[in-house]
Amino acid sequence: MEFTIDTNVFLNVKNREEPYYDYSKSILDSVDEGRNKAFVSTVVIAEICSGYYLTREVQEKEEFLLHLLSSQNFQVVNVSIRIADEAARIRSETGLKLPDAIIAATGIITKARYVVTNDTESFKKVSKTIGVRTPKELIAETEPRRSSNPRKNSTETKTENGQAE
Repeated sequence: MEFTIDTNVFLNVKNREEPYYDYSKSILDSVDEGRNKAFVSTVVIAEICSGYYLTREVQEKEEFLLHLLSSQNFQVVNVSIRIADEAARIRSETGLKLPDAIIAATGIITKARYVVTNDTESFKKVSKTIGVRTPKELIAETEPRRSSNPRKNSTETKTENGQAE
């Protein structure tokens, strides 16, 4: 499945924010593992990097960027003229903040199925144009056999000596 990821999903994991951490981490892991593909707007990268600069976590910022740029499953999407124009339309019709309008436009132009965010209140304004799901909702939709807490799930079973099968 292909989706666009909002900034807050990355921040939930970076900052270990509850109650979102487990679900957001599971979504990012699903992309890392190749089960899903994620489009990441350069606006998201700018928002995340500004936080790293504010906290003087320059090495962590470099690791984040290297991870995104070296991954086959995270596709960084520049703000093109098409995306900018679509974002302007979204902003004028819905009043959505410009960074969020750019993230939504990125999803629309790349033909992503969803914007994955924990800010559904803002993004519901574009839900007629692109699907909007929280990480928890997306996990429930794509992996219905999983329990409500991703940490409690494992496909491995342990033998008596503690090794994974």
